[in-house]
Amino acid sequence: MKYCKKCILPDSRPGIELNADGVCSACIGAEEKREAINWEERERSLAALLKEYKAINGQYDCIVPVSGGKDSTWQAYTLKNKYGLKPLTLTYKCKYRTPLGQKNLDNLINIGVDHIDFTVNPDIERKFMLKSLEKNGSVSLVEHMAMWAITLKMAVRLGIELVVWGENPGLEYGGNEKDRGNPYLNHDWIKKYGVTNGTFAADWADDDLTMDELYTFTLPTEAELSEARIKSIFLGWYLRWDPLEVAEFSRTIGFQWAEKPVFGLYPYADLDCDFIVIHHFFKWYKFGITRLWDNLSIEIRNNRLTREEAVNYIKNNPEPIPELQIINLCNFLNITVERFWQIAEAHRNLNIWQQGKNGHKNGQWYLPALVEEFGFWPDTY
Repeated sequence: MKYCKKCILPDSRPGIELNADGVCSACIGAEEKREAINWEERERSLAALLKEYKAINGQYDCIVPVSGGKDSTWQAYTLKNKYGLKPLTLTYKCKYRTPLGQKNLDNLINIGVDHIDFTVNPDIERKFMLKSLEKNGSVSLVEHMAMWAITLKMAVRLGIELVVWGENPGLEYGGNEKDRGNPYLNHDWIKKYGVTNGTFAADWADDDLTMDELYTFTLPTEAELSEARIKSIFLGWYLRWDPLEVAEFSRTIGFQWAEKPVFGLYPYADLDCDFIVIHHFFKWYKFGITRLWDNLSIEIRNNRLTREEAVNYIKNNPEPIPELQIINLCNFLNITVERFWQIAEAHRNLNIWQQGKNGHKNGQWYLPALVEEFGFWPDTY
């Protein structure tokens, strides 16, 4: 387990690769955004592209998958008000949408867009989510699979040829050079960066979870997408994406921040659903980081923090266990909290964790690489 020399992310995080100088792929991508990309030229190419897809008969110009968060608020507003498009917005309805999440989704809709709130059969979703939690330590796998599939199926069925996603995680959070320069979402991208653990719906089919039950989570084939002439683009490839700038802009048009961060550093992120918090919580067991590490690394890349300041922040700001969100997840999955902690422990990455050494008493788990790199053990979890 080795850490980037510019930010604080380790190479245990998916998508993070260190070059010969010890700099991670996400930091290299951030440098490319500052130095190597002509954003004016990309914005012109976006305007030309969107002009091609602008309908002349009152139909929808594009589909925009939204959550009501800062990014999707920015996406919907930008496409409608800056480029004059008529987007159809679509949301996968999470099972524990927060009151603030609903307010922000209502605000997005009131920008002046049509909207579909898609609810998945809760019995199938529950069964699939428990299966993915037990097997992969992931609750968000199911939500992301549904989001990709529902959006693309709707595009095919309604004949809407353009789908506009937000930022490209392959660029923002770590990806190889080829993937950082890719403006399009396709099956290969979803498998690699779509938070599906490199699987598609068919990989989960068995006697307990049939393909009929997995239909909602099944992507259109590449042939179907090609025949329907569906193009999926990342808006963040054409327009420079910075989470703080996006959040501050969205706030000016009604998006509400939380009084304090729900999890991590930002009071404007992860507001819409309790389950996303559990997704980030499991990173501690699997990758040896928390949401805070991701957020602080973004701040380093945007020159708002130094690496030393980020390390000190972690040292002095322990993160709480998301107990309420864990209880809500257990209630949905019909499991006990004790069972949740058994599952979490089963996904502890023994390649990076050790137990009861170097002064850590009573069998406490710790990350030797973290102690060696930063000289302390955070008082967290």
